[in-house]
Amino acid sequence: MTPKAGTKKDGTFIRAMQLITDNLQKNIEFLRANAANVTKFVDIIEKTAREGHCIFVVGSGRSAMVGQMFQTRLEHLNVPVYFITNSRSVPHLHKDDLLLVISGSGRTAIVKAIIESYLDSNPQIISITSYPESWIGRMSDLVVKLIGRTKVDVARREKGEEASLTPEGTQFEIASAVFLDGVIAELVVRFNKTNEELLAQHSQST
Repeated sequence: MTPKAGTKKDGTFIRAMQLITDNLQKNIEFLRANAANVTKFVDIIEKTAREGHCIFVVGSGRSAMVGQMFQTRLEHLNVPVYFITNSRSVPHLHKDDLLLVISGSGRTAIVKAIIESYLDSNPQIISITSYPESWIGRMSDLVVKLIGRTKVDVARREKGEEASLTPEGTQFEIASAVFLDGVIAELVVRFNKTNEELLAQHSQST
């Protein structure tokens, strides 16, 4: 059952957390209904890793932070991975390497520039976005849609109602982080890794 939205009697932080968890529940239900697409997403990452090819994770702003968290988890699985956040230092992409793009709007300029710099290599591109019909969505071989700011949220913001509770992008970024941690959980099972093996890959300072 979807939890009830926070009330005006709750503190702001509770109302904000409630909006975020409500959105996560919507995404869980949406991904469950589109499980085949999610399975393809994980299959592509698994295949790339098993064949020893590299995964290039691309994002900007807070989506970049989500991408870096995913990069760290992939490293713990001994998957060759780069994170790219600007178009001035783009590593060379080899045949069968993979671009994984995170962009809520699907039209982030810096991310678009990075993708364009790779198009001559004809890479396989998979993306996570709220707008599959966007430029980034259309350029992708596979898109996982995550629900970010809905029309109801936009209308509420225009009326000045609870606009500051989940600033622009928050819903998408948190949903992306949770989704990608779920992907890692699936990969851990597929690669038959133990918690001890994952911990062995952590920095000694953590």
